[in-house]
Amino acid sequence: MTRIVLVRHGQSTWNLEHRIQGQTMDVPLTRRGHRQASEAGRRVAELVPRHTLLLSSDQTRAMQTAQRVGREIASTPKPDARLREQYLGDMEGKLSSELHEMPVPEGADIAEIGWGGGESLLDVWRRCRDLLDELARNPPEALVMVSHGDTLRVMLSALSGGTHRDCDYSLSLTNGIVITRDVDLTSLVASLPRH
Repeated sequence: MTRIVLVRHGQSTWNLEHRIQGQTMDVPLTRRGHRQASEAGRRVAELVPRHTLLLSSDQTRAMQTAQRVGREIASTPKPDARLREQYLGDMEGKLSSELHEMPVPEGADIAEIGWGGGESLLDVWRRCRDLLDELARNPPEALVMVSHGDTLRVMLSALSGGTHRDCDYSLSLTNGIVITRDVDLTSLVASLPRH
Protein backbone atom coordinates (compact mmCIF):
# COMPACT_ATOMS: atom_id res chain seq x y z
CA MET A 1 0.00 0.00 0.00
CA THR A 2 1.08 3.54 -0.74
CA ARG A 3 -0.03 6.44 1.43
CA ILE A 4 -0.90 9.28 -0.92
CA VAL A 5 -1.37 12.72 0.59
CA LEU A 6 -3.01 15.31 -1.64
CA VAL A 7 -2.70 19.04 -0.88
CA ARG A 8 -4.48 21.91 -2.58
CA HIS A 9 -2.43 25.08 -2.85
CA GLY A 10 -3.04 27.93 -0.43
CA GLN A 11 -5.12 30.96 -1.33
CA SER A 12 -3.76 32.81 -4.35
CA THR A 13 -4.21 36.45 -5.32
CA TRP A 14 -6.64 35.33 -8.04
CA ASN A 15 -8.62 33.17 -5.58
CA LEU A 16 -9.07 36.35 -3.56
CA GLU A 17 -10.23 38.26 -6.66
CA HIS A 18 -12.55 35.41 -7.80
CA ARG A 19 -10.59 35.25 -11.05
CA ILE A 20 -10.40 32.09 -13.19
CA GLN A 21 -6.85 30.74 -12.91
CA GLY A 22 -6.57 27.50 -14.87
CA GLN A 23 -3.02 27.12 -16.11
CA THR A 24 -2.03 30.76 -15.68
CA MET A 25 1.46 30.09 -14.34
CA ASP A 26 2.62 32.99 -12.20
CA VAL A 27 -0.24 33.66 -9.80
CA PRO A 28 1.31 33.86 -6.29
CA LEU A 29 -0.06 33.05 -2.86
CA THR A 30 -1.50 35.72 -0.62
CA ARG A 31 -0.26 36.11 2.97
CA ARG A 32 -3.19 33.97 4.02
CA GLY A 33 -2.20 31.44 1.35
CA HIS A 34 1.32 31.21 2.80
CA ARG A 35 -0.17 30.57 6.26
CA GLN A 36 -2.47 27.89 4.82
CA ALA A 37 0.52 26.28 3.10
CA SER A 38 2.49 26.20 6.36
CA GLU A 39 -0.49 24.70 8.20
CA ALA A 40 -0.85 22.09 5.46
CA GLY A 41 2.84 21.27 5.82
CA ARG A 42 2.44 20.64 9.54
CA ARG A 43 -0.53 18.32 8.88
CA VAL A 44 1.39 16.46 6.18
CA ALA A 45 4.33 15.97 8.59
CA GLU A 46 1.96 14.05 10.89
CA LEU A 47 0.98 11.72 8.04
CA VAL A 48 4.22 10.79 6.26
CA PRO A 49 7.88 10.25 7.19
CA ARG A 50 10.58 12.82 6.54
CA HIS A 51 12.09 12.79 3.03
CA THR A 52 8.86 11.48 1.48
CA LEU A 53 8.60 12.01 -2.28
CA LEU A 54 6.99 15.41 -2.86
CA LEU A 55 5.53 16.17 -6.31
CA SER A 56 3.94 19.48 -7.23
CA SER A 57 2.30 21.24 -10.10
CA ASP A 58 4.88 23.60 -11.58
CA GLN A 59 2.51 26.58 -11.29
CA THR A 60 3.68 29.28 -8.86
CA ARG A 61 0.85 28.96 -6.33
CA ALA A 62 1.37 25.21 -6.06
CA MET A 63 5.18 25.38 -5.92
CA GLN A 64 5.04 28.03 -3.17
CA THR A 65 2.75 25.71 -1.22
CA ALA A 66 4.96 22.69 -1.88
CA GLN A 67 8.05 24.55 -0.67
CA ARG A 68 6.37 25.17 2.69
CA VAL A 69 5.24 21.53 2.87
CA GLY A 70 8.76 20.44 1.93
CA ARG A 71 10.28 22.36 4.85
CA GLU A 72 8.12 20.34 7.26
CA ILE A 73 9.06 16.94 5.80
CA ALA A 74 12.64 17.71 4.69
CA SER A 75 11.83 17.14 1.01
CA THR A 76 12.51 19.23 -2.07
CA PRO A 77 9.42 19.56 -4.29
CA LYS A 78 9.74 18.00 -7.74
CA PRO A 79 7.71 19.98 -10.30
CA ASP A 80 5.47 17.89 -12.55
CA ALA A 81 3.36 19.52 -15.26
CA ARG A 82 0.87 16.64 -15.09
CA LEU A 83 -0.36 18.11 -11.78
CA ARG A 84 -1.22 21.48 -13.34
CA GLU A 85 -4.76 22.79 -13.11
CA GLN A 86 -7.19 22.19 -15.96
CA TYR A 87 -6.39 24.57 -18.83
CA LEU A 88 -9.45 26.77 -19.34
CA GLY A 89 -8.52 28.61 -22.52
CA ASP A 90 -10.01 32.04 -23.03
CA MET A 91 -11.83 31.91 -19.67
CA GLU A 92 -8.55 32.31 -17.80
CA GLY A 93 -8.06 35.71 -16.22
CA LYS A 94 -11.77 36.52 -16.24
CA LEU A 95 -13.76 37.14 -13.09
CA SER A 96 -16.15 34.32 -12.22
CA SER A 97 -18.97 36.89 -12.43
CA GLU A 98 -18.09 37.46 -16.12
CA LEU A 99 -18.77 33.84 -17.08
CA HIS A 100 -22.08 32.62 -18.41
CA GLU A 101 -23.57 29.16 -18.68
CA MET A 102 -23.10 27.43 -22.02
CA PRO A 103 -25.19 24.53 -23.27
CA VAL A 104 -23.69 21.06 -23.47
CA PRO A 105 -23.76 19.92 -27.11
CA GLU A 106 -26.32 17.19 -27.76
CA GLY A 107 -24.90 13.72 -27.19
CA ALA A 108 -21.76 15.03 -25.45
CA ASP A 109 -20.66 14.41 -21.88
CA ILE A 110 -19.90 17.62 -19.97
CA ALA A 111 -16.62 16.10 -18.72
CA GLU A 112 -15.38 15.67 -22.30
CA ILE A 113 -15.77 19.27 -23.47
CA GLY A 114 -12.82 21.66 -23.54
CA TRP A 115 -14.64 24.77 -22.35
CA GLY A 116 -13.17 28.05 -23.58
CA GLY A 117 -10.94 26.16 -25.99
CA GLY A 118 -9.08 24.54 -23.09
CA GLU A 119 -8.79 21.02 -21.69
CA SER A 120 -11.65 18.70 -20.89
CA LEU A 121 -11.74 16.74 -17.64
CA LEU A 122 -10.90 13.71 -19.81
CA ASP A 123 -7.62 15.44 -20.76
CA VAL A 124 -6.86 16.05 -17.07
CA TRP A 125 -7.76 12.44 -16.24
CA ARG A 126 -5.30 11.21 -18.87
CA ARG A 127 -2.55 13.30 -17.25
CA CYS A 128 -3.39 11.95 -13.80
CA ARG A 129 -3.54 8.38 -15.06
CA ASP A 130 -0.17 8.78 -16.78
CA LEU A 131 1.39 9.94 -13.50
CA LEU A 132 -0.19 7.05 -11.57
CA ASP A 133 1.04 4.62 -14.25
CA GLU A 134 4.59 5.89 -13.74
CA LEU A 135 4.36 5.70 -9.93
CA ALA A 136 2.94 2.16 -10.05
CA ARG A 137 6.10 0.85 -11.73
CA ASN A 138 7.98 1.33 -8.46
CA PRO A 139 5.38 2.24 -5.82
CA PRO A 140 6.69 4.37 -2.94
CA GLU A 141 5.56 3.77 0.63
CA ALA A 142 4.35 7.36 0.79
CA LEU A 143 3.89 10.24 -1.59
CA VAL A 144 2.72 13.86 -1.37
CA MET A 145 1.17 15.66 -4.35
CA VAL A 146 0.42 19.41 -4.34
CA SER A 147 -2.06 20.47 -6.98
CA HIS A 148 -5.26 22.38 -7.75
CA GLY A 149 -9.00 21.99 -7.17
CA ASP A 150 -10.19 20.44 -10.43
CA THR A 151 -7.08 18.32 -10.91
CA LEU A 152 -7.42 17.02 -7.35
CA ARG A 153 -11.07 16.08 -8.02
CA VAL A 154 -9.95 14.09 -11.04
CA MET A 155 -7.06 12.50 -9.10
CA LEU A 156 -9.40 11.53 -6.25
CA SER A 157 -11.72 9.92 -8.78
CA ALA A 158 -8.82 7.94 -10.25
CA LEU A 159 -7.62 6.88 -6.78
CA SER A 160 -11.12 5.52 -6.16
CA GLY A 161 -11.03 3.54 -9.40
CA GLY A 162 -13.22 6.04 -11.27
CA THR A 163 -12.79 8.19 -14.33
CA HIS A 164 -13.23 11.83 -15.32
CA ARG A 165 -17.00 11.25 -15.32
CA ASP A 166 -17.01 10.27 -11.63
CA CYS A 167 -15.65 13.48 -10.06
CA ASP A 168 -17.32 14.40 -6.77
CA TYR A 169 -18.30 18.06 -6.97
CA SER A 170 -20.04 17.90 -3.59
CA LEU A 171 -16.60 17.52 -1.96
CA SER A 172 -15.31 20.84 -0.61
CA LEU A 173 -11.67 21.32 -1.61
CA THR A 174 -10.72 24.48 0.24
CA ASN A 175 -7.34 26.15 -0.13
CA GLY A 176 -4.71 24.28 1.88
CA ILE A 177 -6.83 21.15 2.37
CA VAL A 178 -4.97 17.89 3.03
CA ILE A 179 -6.56 14.59 1.96
CA THR A 180 -5.11 11.11 2.53
CA ARG A 181 -5.71 7.92 0.57
CA ASP A 182 -4.02 4.55 1.12
CA VAL A 183 -3.98 2.59 -2.14
CA ASP A 184 -2.36 -0.38 -3.83
CA LEU A 185 -1.03 1.53 -6.83
CA THR A 186 -0.21 -1.54 -8.92
CA SER A 187 -3.71 -3.01 -8.59
CA LEU A 188 -5.36 0.39 -8.96
CA VAL A 189 -3.60 1.24 -12.22
CA ALA A 190 -4.33 -2.22 -13.61
CA SER A 191 -8.04 -1.66 -12.96
CA LEU A 192 -8.32 1.84 -14.46
CA PRO A 193 -9.77 2.05 -17.96
CA ARG A 194 -7.63 3.42 -20.77
CA HIS A 195 -9.15 6.31 -22.70
